[in-house]
Amino acid sequence: MSLVLSALAGCENIVANLVAKEINFDLQGIEFDIRGEFDPRGLMGDPNVRPYFEKVTIHAKVKTSESEDRLKELQEITDSRCPVYTTLKAAGVELESNWVKA
Repeated sequence: MSLVLSALAGCENIVANLVAKEINFDLQGIEFDIRGEFDPRGLMGDPNVRPYFEKVTIHAKVKTSESEDRLKELQEITDSRCPVYTTLKAAGVELESNWVKA
């Protein structure tokens, strides 16, 4: 489960840097803190509980001179293009993504 969260952090980082170049966004750095919540009863065999994340929360601290609106634009495009993020979303995992200026 930790590897899934690590993959999400790495993927979001790569996609954010790619998108920043495409939209001329001043991305000086980005730091992720990603946490997942799941009910272990699914892992232990309870057929009424799914054995994967119920919710994933992404906190990103972005070092930039850009406005809050531009930061939101970067976040939205990144989330929509990140393969790991969109896979979790397609699986019905609740995703909370909070990006703030560092």
